[in-house]
Amino acid sequence: MAYLLILAQKKDSITEDEKYILELKKKYSYLSNYIDEVNSMSIEERRGLLTMVGITDTVLSKETIKTLKDNHVSGVILFNYNIVDEEQLKKLTSDLKKYVNKNMLISIDEEGGEVFRIPFDKYKDISAKMIGDSNSIEYAYNIAYNKAKFLKDMGINMILGPLCDVPSNKDSYIYNRSFSTNVEMVSKMVEATIKAQKDAGIISVVKHFPGHGDTAVNSHSEFPIIDKTLEELKNKELIPFQKAIDLGAEMVLVSHIKNKYIDDTLPASMSEKYRKLLEEDMGFKGVIITDDLVMTGKIESTINYGINLTSNIYKNVKEMFRNIEPDIISCAKVLKIMRENT
Repeated sequence: MAYLLILAQKKDSITEDEKYILELKKKYSYLSNYIDEVNSMSIEERRGLLTMVGITDTVLSKETIKTLKDNHVSGVILFNYNIVDEEQLKKLTSDLKKYVNKNMLISIDEEGGEVFRIPFDKYKDISAKMIGDSNSIEYAYNIAYNKAKFLKDMGINMILGPLCDVPSNKDSYIYNRSFSTNVEMVSKMVEATIKAQKDAGIISVVKHFPGHGDTAVNSHSEFPIIDKTLEELKNKELIPFQKAIDLGAEMVLVSHIKNKYIDDTLPASMSEKYRKLLEEDMGFKGVIITDDLVMTGKIESTINYGINLTSNIYKNVKEMFRNIEPDIISCAKVLKIMRENT
């Protein structure tokens, strides 16, 4: 599995002139210290900052350590095949921080219900729909907080959630993974969840922007299509995302959805227009992460690569990195999150 930790912006040259750096630091004052650090990095180091990958290990091997370090990878995502028991999981996450990067982003999809990776997570059977059906903000907060504390104890510092999707009906493939079909209820549950995750000290990655609720297909099999204008999205699908952004969610995961009213060529995960929507219209200052780039509905556009980390990670990872075009601000945003939240 491979994820990109921000939608590509205009590529910077590796050596930036002093005036340009000063302009960036003025425009992005909250990133000032990190801009200087990124500017001194090699292109390989910058590429690594923008990459989160899967690994096949349950016990971290020397080969994996070398691959991750050589490519300066900033983050990994864990799956069920990486996890045996509590002791093993703690050792794996500890070793990633000890031998690769003490600030490494270690993430997981641990929604509960249909999607979970940790068999000994005692909250694994509680889905977002069950939480939404409870109509209890307190219950939503408590479940999210306890799950986040558990993940933190396991050495995981980043969760791919909560879902901000608002399914339009029960036929939506994401219906059972969502809090509700009611946008106000979704927003309330998203708010409780993000507050809980912040209180527990874990990074929130809200998903699947701009919303999977009105699609009938899974982007792991083909590109979902949304046939709604931006104004229609703002009146429903984008409301929970705006709530999450206003609460300070650190990351937004952008899906492989296509919408002709926003970009008639590229899916959201590869489109500059969606980045502008998030940053300029919605005020998001955090990191934009793509959905998994190794899906059957794979991306073959701006960043043209595929990698199957369950089989040939070491042969493919360098080819993947060659196609990443890093820019200073994207890298600085990732570095800020790594330093301040891990």
